[in-house]
Amino acid sequence: MSSKSARFVPSVRLAQYDVVNKKGEDMGQVQTFVVDMREGLIAFALVAFGGFLGITDKWFALPWVALEWHPKTMKFILDMPEEVLRNAPGMHKDKWLEEIDRWQDGEDLKSLDHYYTYYGYSSYLGIVQKMIEKRGRHKVAAKFEINKDSAGEYRFKLVAVNGETIAVSEGYTSKESAMKGIESVRHNSVDAVIEDTTVLTPAG
Repeated sequence: MSSKSARFVPSVRLAQYDVVNKKGEDMGQVQTFVVDMREGLIAFALVAFGGFLGITDKWFALPWVALEWHPKTMKFILDMPEEVLRNAPGMHKDKWLEEIDRWQDGEDLKSLDHYYTYYGYSSYLGIVQKMIEKRGRHKVAAKFEINKDSAGEYRFKLVAVNGETIAVSEGYTSKESAMKGIESVRHNSVDAVIEDTTVLTPAG
């Protein structure tokens, strides 16, 4: 017996899911998602508009945010006027791979931007730039280094990106024990409190 998740949808199942308007009228089907492997983003969903639109020779690149997933009906809802879709830029259904294969550099992405801005959404280049800036604020600030001392014990150091040693562990008899020590520090340091034992309490 097989089941289908209403939230996590493998791309191999996309042909089973329809695109409808807010009235529930059939508009077409999502054919595939195209992923930007460099940025780790869903660049767009490629939709074939058959249904009442009757567009059979072109497929359309829609921004992911244009499609609303409806878990109860397991269909994609597209709230967009019919005339906008009829006049939208499309790709020939038999040649779309050739088109996206040409999109490599930033200059080439202007072609993809055309699909975004036509529908009134922010440019894809703008979305990519925001992702780059967001990642820049979450760069790795430190690393753990494991070494073996002259006594044959394993120790780990917490080292900042500038090379400065922040902390050094006790000695461990095995590398496995040192690794467990690192995991313990990672797990417990998030909620650790600071206890200042240098503060003297007045004598009673």
